[in-house]
Amino acid sequence: MLVIIGSDGNSLESTIAKRFGQANFYLLYDSETNSFKVFDNKGEGHNHKILEGFLGKGVEAFIVGNIGPHAFEIINTSKSKAYLARKMNVSDSIKKLLNEELEPLTKPTINKSLGHKHRHENRGHNHHIQ
Repeated sequence: MLVIIGSDGNSLESTIAKRFGQANFYLLYDSETNSFKVFDNKGEGHNHKILEGFLGKGVEAFIVGNIGPHAFEIINTSKSKAYLARKMNVSDSIKKLLNEELEPLTKPTINKSLGHKHRHENRGHNHHIQ
């Protein structure tokens, strides 16, 4: 299973970001190989293209500290879900997810998305997932 975790740091010992869209890093964890890749989210602005790129790679789970409505709408599909994990590190959140101790979210945890005057305002930023 491929999992994305919004994190404050770039390691498995880093804490879960309080707000998914504002995470400093996204860690792409592969449960089959027990390995991960780090994607820097600093300076990228508030753009959901990166989420669409992760979905295109087959990510099934997104571990979040909080999530707004626009990001939730993008990742809550028949093939992927958001899971809430607060006040823990990335490694612990992955273990809880794999042990089915995290419940999928049925709605966003935050009512307003940050940085959205218009839904497609940030079209000019391209994110490429390697």
